Amino acid sequence: MSNTADIQRIKQKLKQLIEQQHALQNEKRRLTDEIEKLKGALTDQRSQNQGLTDQLSAAMVRTTGLSQEEKSAIEKKINHYIKEIDRCISQLGN
Repeated sequence: MSNTADIQRIKQKLKQLIEQQHALQNEKRRLTDEIEKLKGALTDQRSQNQGLTDQLSAAMVRTTGLSQEEKSAIEKKINHYIKEIDRCISQLGN
């Protein structure tokens, strides 16, 4: 009788382990999908960052003939873009 009870306990534990394994596999799949999504978003943000950097360089070249007020306005706009990019990158990091 003890052997039967032991076998039942082992079967129950095995069933629980199988259920846990399935749950972990599903979680792994979900996390892998999320990682791929975040990698894509990060690539997009890096591309956007590079585009803004290029725009900044072009703006710097064009600002040589601008007044101080115009330069300040452009600088504020650029700083806003940089803050927005930093915010997006920090969100991707979380």
